[in-house]
Amino acid sequence: MKDTNAIEQALKDKCKKEIEGVVNVFMNELEVKIRGEYNGANYYDIQEPLGKRSFHVMGTEQLKNVLLKMIQGAHLESMVAVKSKELIKKLELV
Repeated sequence: MKDTNAIEQALKDKCKKEIEGVVNVFMNELEVKIRGEYNGANYYDIQEPLGKRSFHVMGTEQLKNVLLKMIQGAHLESMVAVKSKELIKKLELV
């Protein structure tokens, strides 16, 4: 059981790194293309549709952290599930 927990944790870590890579590419584009070229603001207002609630994020590092949490919350479990199936298939366990 200890080994399967370690394997699952390794898959989660791999998926988190994959998500972080996607966010890093986006953040780099944001910094270079938008803020660099146009000298835009370094704060972001995130608002629900219809403007009911919103929150303010100051700086790109905070934005990066918000994006990481949002994307991990939305996609991490399904990514781990797919990678688990792929691993099981590679090990010919099914």
